[in-house]
Order: sequence, then structure tokens, then C-alpha cells
Amino acid sequence: MRYRVLGPLGLWRGGQQIPLAPGKWRMLLAVLLCDANRVVPTDRLVAELWGTRPPQSVSKLLQGYVSRVRRTLGDETGRLLVTHVHGYRAHGYRLVVGPDELDAHRFVELIKQGEQELDRGSAETAAARLGEALDLWRDAPFADVPLSPTVEAEVTRLAACHTQARELLIEARLRLGRHEAVLDELEALVAEHPLREGLRGQLMLALYRAGRQADALAAYRDLRHHLAEELGIEPGPPLQELHQRVLTADTSLLLEPEPPADRPKIAPRTPSVVPRELPHISTAFVGRTSESSVLHKLLERSGAGQVTIAAIDGASGVGKSALAIHTAHQVADRFPDGQFYVDLHGSTAGLTPLEPAEVLGRFLNTLGVPEVAIPANTDEAAAKFRSLVADRRILMVLDNAAGVDQVRPLPPAGPGCVVLITSREMLTTLEGATHLHLGVMFHDQATALLERLVGPERVASDPEATDAIIRMCGGLPLALRLVGARLAARPGWSLSAFVQRLTDAQSRLDEIRVGDVSVRASFHASYDALCQSANSVDQAAARAFRLFGVVPGSTMSLSAGAALLGVENWAAEDALERLVDAHLLDSPAASRYQMHDLLRLFAREQVRSEEPAAERERALERILRFYLAMAQQTVAFLDVPPRLPRPTDEPDGATTSACPAKTITSRREAEAWLDTERANLMAAITHAATQSDTTARLAVRLTRPLQWYLYPHARARELRTLGELAIHTARRLGDRESEAWGLDNLSAVYWLHGEYDGMRQCLEAALAIWREIGDRDGEQRSLFNLADALAELELYEEAVAVQSRQLEVAREAGDRLAQVSGLGNLARAIRGLGRLEDARSCLEKSIQHARDIGEEALESFALREIGLVCLDQGRISEAREYLRRAAAAVVGESLTVYVSWRGHAWSAFFPACLSLRMGPEALGPPPV
Repeated sequence: MRYRVLGPLGLWRGGQQIPLAPGKWRMLLAVLLCDANRVVPTDRLVAELWGTRPPQSVSKLLQGYVSRVRRTLGDETGRLLVTHVHGYRAHGYRLVVGPDELDAHRFVELIKQGEQELDRGSAETAAARLGEALDLWRDAPFADVPLSPTVEAEVTRLAACHTQARELLIEARLRLGRHEAVLDELEALVAEHPLREGLRGQLMLALYRAGRQADALAAYRDLRHHLAEELGIEPGPPLQELHQRVLTADTSLLLEPEPPADRPKIAPRTPSVVPRELPHISTAFVGRTSESSVLHKLLERSGAGQVTIAAIDGASGVGKSALAIHTAHQVADRFPDGQFYVDLHGSTAGLTPLEPAEVLGRFLNTLGVPEVAIPANTDEAAAKFRSLVADRRILMVLDNAAGVDQVRPLPPAGPGCVVLITSREMLTTLEGATHLHLGVMFHDQATALLERLVGPERVASDPEATDAIIRMCGGLPLALRLVGARLAARPGWSLSAFVQRLTDAQSRLDEIRVGDVSVRASFHASYDALCQSANSVDQAAARAFRLFGVVPGSTMSLSAGAALLGVENWAAEDALERLVDAHLLDSPAASRYQMHDLLRLFAREQVRSEEPAAERERALERILRFYLAMAQQTVAFLDVPPRLPRPTDEPDGATTSACPAKTITSRREAEAWLDTERANLMAAITHAATQSDTTARLAVRLTRPLQWYLYPHARARELRTLGELAIHTARRLGDRESEAWGLDNLSAVYWLHGEYDGMRQCLEAALAIWREIGDRDGEQRSLFNLADALAELELYEEAVAVQSRQLEVAREAGDRLAQVSGLGNLARAIRGLGRLEDARSCLEKSIQHARDIGEEALESFALREIGLVCLDQGRISEAREYLRRAAAAVVGESLTVYVSWRGHAWSAFFPACLSLRMGPEALGPPPV
């Protein structure tokens, strides 16, 4: 197992990431990870998850969440999540976490090792340990988990460790003489912790060693002012002493960096011209600590026999150039023979990528080679350049590369040289290169960037608007910089006002621009390169990119992509993987793809302008038919109440010979597919319902099988959305059958919320439609559910009449399953009238019929109902026997499902099970 909490909660088993859906069970997993290998009492878990007002069924809910965690861990035996019992009850749970399985444990241990190495005077080793620790930090701990008291305390502790690690790493680098490299991070840390004297002392020392004595003294004055204003105290004696030494220009504070022992000493040969071509460093550069650490570690190994090449790839606007230039400035003093920089125009709109010969000519000319002496042949020019810099230590930044062929002739060959390359595509075939992929910014980094651009006061005054801007920019640095620049130029604008401008998805790209610089123009460069290519795969990729704008959703599978494109899976994979290479698409997992929100808006613009309306509709129809065919496959494997309809009608043209639907072969596969695709299905249904009549009808039909999945999982909000959408759309289309289905769907929402009057109104309206169109199956289903609602409203006589009518319809149709469940429902209503013997007689018939057709779940329900009748009659011993038989009739998964959809009726069953042969956890998840 591998657990990650330093950022969003993540879980890996055997190297495979396990998707984690939202829910309180994730909160439970988070709390258990905070106290890994320690017993957490159930009382405390209840308080963590529900606070001071837990629901009445809290013990059953907790048992269900424990079971969910175990299923996620693949821990059916309870070996990893151990139950500690007292008597017959669980009094606590302990999550067994092995060494190095939890990133937080490794994080803290590495910090401890780094501190120990510093104490021993091993600054190089300390820096390595601390850098390794900080590489584990992806974002704020438990970033996507609601904070309970324990989790909040752990977040605070780990954040303090993170600050300590950064401070220790800076101390190690200062001891190594790398003061220039730590200045930016030190300034950021001091801004975060303005009263921390240790950090202020480090900043003063780094500034002094960098020859900035005045700035070092200003840093001291700034701290002194803060301490006096806020606390009324002076800086401590150590800092006062350091201030005095800086004031007197104490040379003993200076420290010359020593090269690592394994780096060969190269006698420098001073060139006649020393290039200093690095562009101006951005004052708004923030974050990217882990990526910078990776680059610095790589650069520290330079000189080990060959040139060091680092290739940074990433999507348009993600900040590749900023990272490369920032890093180059930090290490520039280690390359006394010069720093070369060139923008290769590999993805600059309107500009042709530079030829390698032209770039080499520029380099040679910079080194003093006359124009007439520069070879025209690329290979000869490359050889001449390598000869001139063979024994020199130079740094080269090749920015915005078009591809491997453009950059392959350019690097020098000297072992003391370093080349930083940025490209939108991964340069996989570039020999000897180390690759670094740059993604979007984490939330805290994006917030820091906005603070740098518009001021911390404006950001702090409206945190909700800040979060909204970051979300709508998708954490893309270019978008955030453009938004920040616009806000900085308009100090009178509030962040909330700008959020309103971004809210309209149709015009969002128009707002994210300053002058001729825009996110749209940046995207166009990558997209146009595919469109203008003569390669057939590039052309297919451009079409795939456009069609991604047809349907909303978070991710898309390869099979769904093939359906969208109307091609075979292999052809779809070629096109989609090409988009991944071009960073117009991400692939978070094998055969799974997702598009950045701003790129999806751009794709929507392109598909509207370049694809005919008929093709857009056909693409949407293809993916809807794929989803419908898949959904109908999956629900065939789900155990749900017999009174819910199993959709058996096949969608016309649901598949095509070019794109057959994936085959589902087990319940586990069905659940996994629905868990993964739920958000996409909801988005597709909501979007398609507003389009043409054809796609709207498909959207409404797709709500039917999806109800089968949502109802047992108690997803009431989504059920309500689907029900209301289906009713509204069906009425617009004049589709009476779908309207009745929508009403039936909506009644389930009222059932889950215990709002039985609303449930009754929906079912009576549905019942009228079923009778109008002559659908007997629909009629008896609504009758059955209506009898349930009436019984819950204690209108038992009406419930008996309605349920009796349902049984008549079931007998006429020869539907034995509906008769069995109907008899059980009728007995409940009769029992409500106090006619206990009549109820018992009805239940005995139900038991016999259930046995005849092999329905163990319904037999168990009837046995349990007879047990409750016996309890009402005061026949305790007999009641106990029936309840024992009910427990024996159905065990394992089928009982779990039955409990999940009829859960409230089992409330009296649990105590009986406890006193008989089944413990509470044997029942699986608690009622919804």
C-alpha cells in the first residue's frame, strides 16, 4: 500500500492508483491515517465525522464506512484496518501502515535526518535529505478532505514541519555557499513569516554574501519595525549581533562555495567575449519549489563526464520559460564562461521556428567569430561551436523548442556545461536528456502569484473570489498572470467584480488577455501546428481536439473517445495520444483522457467555427448512444430492489461496427465503470437535454439506467436533477412514457428524504400516465411504490387498497416476482391496521412464493416481518426464531444490497442478529 496525504488524499495498491470518490468514508480514512498504527476509539471517530449531533443510526453508518474503507483497501479480512472489540461491540479501529507506506511519515523522518546531518556538519547530505522531503510535498495536506479536528491538527503540524524543512534546507545551502540560489525562496518565506527571526537572519546573511549590504540592513530594520509595532519588543541578541557584523562589513561572514568532491576541477579559460544573454527574471515568479529542487539537484551533478541536459515540457502557458529562466539566474554564477539564451519560436504564433544553423550562427557570432567565418552547414557550425567552448563552463537556455531535430545540434559537449530546454512536447528521443513535466499550479502557489501581482491585501480581502479566479483559470500560470495584470491595472475593480466577468464561459477567453497577449493566442499556436501539418495523425488529432468541445465532462475513456470520433479504438488512441504529446490533452491514467477547462472552452470555439452543426450533433449522438449502451450493460449486474424496473430495451444504433461498446462481465466492473463515469454521464445528460430533439430523447433515456445506480447509493441530489430534467424535457418533447419515468425517478428522491407527501404526488401523476398509455408494468410499479408511501403516511386502508390493485395487475400479467414483493408490502399495510393474523397469513403466502421462484432476499424480508408480527403479539420466543431464520435465509452481498435499499425496515433486525449468529459487520454497509 502507498498512502499520500501531502496534497489531495491518494491511495495506491500494488502500484495502481485507486480512485477515491467523495464521502465521509474518506474523512474516516483521513482520521485513521492521522493516527496510523494507533487505535482510534469509535466515540472519537463519531465526533470527528459528525460533530456533537450524530444521527441516530450512527453506529450502523460508521460500520458501513469501515466496510467501504476495507473494500477500497482490498482488505476483506480486516488485516489492514483492524477492529478492536470489547465484548460484542467494536470499541475502536486501527489502520496498519508499514514503513514508508505513508508519505507524511517519510516526510517527517527525512526532515529529522536532514537536521541531524546539519548538526554533524554534513551540509551536502543534509541538503539532499531535506530536498527529498520537500519533493514529497505536493500541496496542503489532505487538500480535498473536509477538516475534522484531528485532520486539522495534523495539517497544522505538517505545515509547521514543511516550514521547518524549508528553513533547514536554506541553512544547508547557505553553509555550502549557495546564497544566490536561496534568495528568492528566502524572500517568499520571510513574507509568509515576517516575525520569524531565524528566517530573517538567513535572509540578511544571504543578501550580505550576495554583495547587497544595504538590503541586508533594510531587512533588519523591517523586522525591528514589525516587532515594535505588533509586539513591542526588540529583535533577539543573536540577530542584533548579526546586524552589527553586517553593519561593520565583517568579512568573516563571507563564505566561498566549495565544489562537490566528485566534480573535476576545470581550469577556466577566459573567452574574449563572455555572453550574458539571460532575459530579465520575472518579479512575479512564485512557487514551483519541487520542480526547482529537481533542476538544482540535476545541475549539481553537472561536470560528471558529460554535458547536463534538462528538458522541461508542459502545456501552453504553464510557465516552462519562467521556470527555466528563473533557475538559470539562480545558478548563473556557477558558469563563469557565459550564459546563452535563444527563443527558438517553436510555438510562437505567426513566427517560423528558427533553423539550427541560424541559432549556431548567433552563438558563434556572440563568441566573436566573424560572419564570413561561420560555416553555412549545420554540422560544421555545430562542430566549430563545440570546439570553441570545449573546456568552458557555460549555461545554455533553449526556450520554446519545436522538436528534437531543432535542438539536437545545439548543445555543447563540455562536461561542465548545462543546457535547459523548454518545449510544449516531450523531447523523448533527445539523447542524454532528463525530462521534467510541468503541470498547472497548486492552489497555494496560484494564490501567491495573485498576491504578487495584485497585492496581498486585495487577495486577503476576498478569499472566495480569489478561489473562484484560480478555479476558472484552472491554475494555469499564463491565465493567472493575465488576470493579475488586468486587476493590477484597475485598482478600483474588486476581485468579485472580475469573477462575474469570468463566469460566462462563452466570453471567459476574451477576458483573459492583456493587449495582444492572450490564452487563446497561446492555445492557437499548438492547435494550428496540428491543423497545418501534412501528417494524417496530426490532422486526426486536430479533429479530435475540436470534437472534445462537443460534450462536457471531466474525463473521457478511450472507448468513449472512439465513439465520439466514430472510429476504431486504435485510430482514436493514435489521435488522442498525439494530443497528449502536444499537451492539448492530459492522460491521468492508461486509456483515460482529460482536458484543461480553458482548453475545452477553446475547443468549443473551434468546433463551432470549423465543424458543421450536423457533424456536431452526430458526434454528440454517438457518445450518448455509447453511454446508453454501456449503462444498460452495467445495470444488468447490479442488485437493486425488485420493485425498480430493469431497463431491457436496446437503444437503436447504440453501437456501430467501428466502435463497439466495451463488454461488462461482472458486478465489480459495472460498479467501477459507473463510479468512474458518473460525473461524465450527468454532464452529458444535462448538456444533451438542451440540444436537438434526437439528443434530448437519448438524454432522457439515459436517465433510466442511471437511476438504478444512483438510488441504491442514496445520491438524492443527482436523482433529483435527473428526475426534474427528465420530466421537463419529456414534456417539451411530448414523450409521455419518459415523463412517467421521470416522475417515478423523482419519487425515489422523496423516499430517500422521508418526504412521503411529495412521493405520493409524483406516483399518482405517474400512475395516471401509465394508465393513459396502457403500460401495465409501469402501473404496477407505481402502485407498489404508492402503497409504500401511503403506509409511511399511516394511511393504511388506502395503502391496502392500492397494494391490492397492484397484486391484481401482477396476477393478470403473470409476474410472480411482483406478486411476492406485493404480498410483503400488503402485509405491512395490514399490520399497520392491527390485523396481525391477516398480515401473518399474507406473509406466509409471500414466503412460499419466494421459495418457489428462488428469491431469498424477499423470503428473508417476509420472515423478518412475521418476526415483528410475533413481537407485536408478545410471542417473544417465536419472534426470535423467525428473526433467526431471516438472518439465515440471506447472508453476504445480497443481504447487503437488500439492506441498502430497504434499510429503515431492518432497524429491529440488527439487535436480533447481534444476539444470534451474525455480528454487525457481517451485514455490510448500513442503510442509506
